[in-house]
Amino acid sequence: MKYLTLTIVLVLVLISGVGNSEEVKPKQSEILHPEWYLSVLDFSYYFPSRVAIFTNFKIENTGSIPYKDIKVKAYYISYLPGSVGQIVSSTSGVLPITVPPNSSGTYLKEGIPLGAGSQQYWVKYVEVLSATPVLD
Repeated sequence: MKYLTLTIVLVLVLISGVGNSEEVKPKQSEILHPEWYLSVLDFSYYFPSRVAIFTNFKIENTGSIPYKDIKVKAYYISYLPGSVGQIVSSTSGVLPITVPPNSSGTYLKEGIPLGAGSQQYWVKYVEVLSATPVLD
């Protein structure tokens, strides 16, 4: 009888532990607004004959889910007289990368073309417009 009672208690303990491991669900805002969780911290660029080549994107993801296919927009200001310091152009593109959750890393070290430009332009900043949440 003592063995049966001990077995029943052990089975009940094991059963009660099943399903208690909490699965972390992403916030609704992480799915709907990835741009709130992704930031471009740094980047490099150069203009070989009127095409802007961006390299070394340092991107931070403060969300709890990974994101892929990050759409960014670069804003250019001019060094030309009459428009010095003004935004004269912008361009958008998709970075074909996946950024893990709660991370910061440097991507696209080999470079990616991101719109046309001029050697008289300077990239003021790059912002994240959207991304695809990876929910698998």
